[in-house]
Amino acid sequence: MPRTAPVLWSRWIGFLSLLLIIYGLAMVFMPQMMNSTLVGPLLYHTELLRSAFARLAEPELIFVNVLTGLIGSVTTGWAIVFGWIALEPFRKGERWAWNAMAAGVTAWAVLEGYVKLANGLGVWSLAHISLLVAYGIPLLATYRHFHPSSVDNIQNKDR
Repeated sequence: MPRTAPVLWSRWIGFLSLLLIIYGLAMVFMPQMMNSTLVGPLLYHTELLRSAFARLAEPELIFVNVLTGLIGSVTTGWAIVFGWIALEPFRKGERWAWNAMAAGVTAWAVLEGYVKLANGLGVWSLAHISLLVAYGIPLLATYRHFHPSSVDNIQNKDR
């Protein structure tokens, strides 16, 4: 029978998920404001990018707003699932919950990091890395809790 996980870590992940839900919803319902006040100044850090996005005509602006809304939709859904996993099965100590969150965070971090770095958006990667660290702290802190036999096997091999 699984042991319950420390409440601090499930609340930590739940809080991060709530922030991402708010961020995602803002991208859905206020895409132009999010692009011009929050995302734009960080993402479009070169004069070339700033001038390119400042000159968007109506069809292109609609396209960018739709893409922003779609990314916000995915972010919101992802954060809802993570928040629920953190507050229910993760807190109950179910191993699959830790594995699912670790796999999800790893896949997201690797893929998003690649896209940003491959397209020269290194500055924007700072937010990406800080979010990875914010999710990584509770996952690393609870690894022994969810995988005690793995830790014991490693320790026994060292003896």
